[in-house]
Amino acid sequence: MRCPECGSKNVIKKGKRKTRYGIKQRYLCKDCNRRFTDNAIRHKIYSPRVIYNAINYHDMGNNIREVSKRINKTFKIKTSKSIVHTWIHEFQDLCPISTVRDSFSNHEDVLLTKRFEHENLDYEFMCHKYKLDSLAREQFPGLFRYVKRFEKGCPDVFFEVGERCSKPKFEVKVKAKKRTNLACKMAGFAVKAARNNYERHKMVERFMLINDKATIACEVPVWYWDKNIDNGVTGHIDLLQVRNDYVYILDFKPDAAKDKKAPWQLYHYALALSFRTRIPLKQFRCAWFDKDAYFEYDPTKAEVKPIVAKAAKIDGKSRR
Repeated sequence: MRCPECGSKNVIKKGKRKTRYGIKQRYLCKDCNRRFTDNAIRHKIYSPRVIYNAINYHDMGNNIREVSKRINKTFKIKTSKSIVHTWIHEFQDLCPISTVRDSFSNHEDVLLTKRFEHENLDYEFMCHKYKLDSLAREQFPGLFRYVKRFEKGCPDVFFEVGERCSKPKFEVKVKAKKRTNLACKMAGFAVKAARNNYERHKMVERFMLINDKATIACEVPVWYWDKNIDNGVTGHIDLLQVRNDYVYILDFKPDAAKDKKAPWQLYHYALALSFRTRIPLKQFRCAWFDKDAYFEYDPTKAEVKPIVAKAAKIDGKSRR
């Protein structure tokens, strides 16, 4: 939690405010004495979660009247068509899909959703059928077939292969280009709709899948056998994109600038997906991001070295 006025983390809870749209937690910044509520969008009486869902419903092909009706039913509130229309236009810059929205039908099966359980964790695989077909079918047929296969479920071999990509065995050094882009802006908006930190990933993934023009799938399972460590490697790609003639593998990291595991994870995601789809590694790009920064690198230029276990001293002698 940071103060929206001065950016300080020296923030404490300071009561709650009851509104007709729910109870909001209030906070106090002890550095500048600013009082504020969590996750609020400035000058909006409706919660970020309501606006977030309204935009998603609209960009899945529903008209304004249908969006207003569904929002009212879901959140037990009363919104007018004019309010929904205002939101759609106000946040249009975050939703490039609006330019091709009329190309897919007005029904929710534009999204395919499957749930998998891996190492006692639930993952919700989703793909955007229209974008998968229009972006990948001809340009990357191997990728198209790979993503389509999950319509029937995840292969059993995925759950039998060894370690997750989040458990590094190698040091991966990359020269990542840092910048801010649309992914940062979309993440900054989506995290405001999350009830807690656990929901942040899901909210960012869903918002980008529905509203940008490049994301074709999220929580995509990948696996392969790494000969260097003589073990299987598995993982889930947060966001899979096709743009600028490359396949982009994106990972949302809440504190991207300080994350040290991201280059390793993304490198192995790229190796696994290249192997599974027969797409050359040079046609992949890897990136991790949060609401403040976006870091991108070419996996073919990564420097990979084994992690050497540190020696531990026992009885004055070195042991490994």
